[in-house]
Amino acid sequence: MASELKKRRTILLFGTDHEVFSGRARALHKKGYHVLNASNGFEAIKLAAKVDAVVLDMHRNSAEVGLVATEIKWRQPQVPTILLTEDTIDVEGVRTLADVLVPKRDNLEMLVTALESVLLSGGKTSKLVH
Repeated sequence: MASELKKRRTILLFGTDHEVFSGRARALHKKGYHVLNASNGFEAIKLAAKVDAVVLDMHRNSAEVGLVATEIKWRQPQVPTILLTEDTIDVEGVRTLADVLVPKRDNLEMLVTALESVLLSGGKTSKLVH
């Protein structure tokens, strides 16, 4: 069933480190997900209405990603959101922006597990912090 779930799900990736995200996009595509990449915050907000889940790359120097996460949660509260975070970010401060938090240091399988969890539960899952 997890295989069927992935093959019919569209994921939006957005972050300011395009090189890292392009690698994640290729890996998720190989896992069977249809992956969209947003080139800027406006595009991410617009595309969020057309996807099954959103993965955002949050880091210390990216106010844009935080603003995008806030806007997506406000406009599309039904769309599950995963934030990839650095260990040094104040987790409590970003907890309200996402359904699941995944530290960047975790491997792709942790991201896939988080995606499957939010997709199966419709975003109604406990916040995972690994």
